[in-house]
Amino acid sequence: MFRSFTRTAAIGLAALGLAVSTAAPAEETKAVRDAQGLWAYTLLKAGRSGQEMPLTGVILYKDGLFLQQAIFDGEPFEAQGAMAHAGTFGPGERGIHMVAEQTIGIDPTKQPALNFRRDTQHEIAVTREGDALTLVFGSGTVQKFRQIGPADGDIYKLEQGALALVDGYFVLVSGDEKGVVTGYGKATKQGDGYALEVIRWSEATPAKAINRKAGVIKARFDGKSFTLADGRSFKVVPKN
Repeated sequence: MFRSFTRTAAIGLAALGLAVSTAAPAEETKAVRDAQGLWAYTLLKAGRSGQEMPLTGVILYKDGLFLQQAIFDGEPFEAQGAMAHAGTFGPGERGIHMVAEQTIGIDPTKQPALNFRRDTQHEIAVTREGDALTLVFGSGTVQKFRQIGPADGDIYKLEQGALALVDGYFVLVSGDEKGVVTGYGKATKQGDGYALEVIRWSEATPAKAINRKAGVIKARFDGKSFTLADGRSFKVVPKN
């Protein structure tokens, strides 16, 4: 199933990357306004085969930036494929135009376990009905979501990705072809730090991948660095 998912990601989801920049917020077209928010997946259907591929994950659109992270639903969980993206979005010919700086594919059953790409662009049609969002890619790939929140909070540009703290959730996408750390879940403020209640988490190097779907990770954030309890630190790029 992951191979099918990888093809779908390559065709339709390669757009889901974060060229997170300090550029001006996206122009306020209807499609851009409709996409704004934090959304949880309810459907991913491949364009060519029409196959539905169950997964758990989120996508966030806010102020011209987006992040995405998801892991396939299946057993054994440790062997499931994952994807994460970080990038910019704005008005496009079909609805919104997405520019991917990071496109991350993870497969614990393969060598290399990590597939990393940059710089892809995609046009996506957007339909919103209340708290339901549908994205249709040029390949025919369909993604559907339900809204978790309006994306109240902030997205921080990292040296190799982005961190979002919105609506009581965190979304983290960071790394390159040498190694990545991705995940999302609930975030509870504790002093100058956070307790990250993981919903889905996947990290990888070319040699190995690790999936998590539970547990609490402690982190500290001073506005300059986001540091996990194990010492891994992600530096924030200052705004211009």
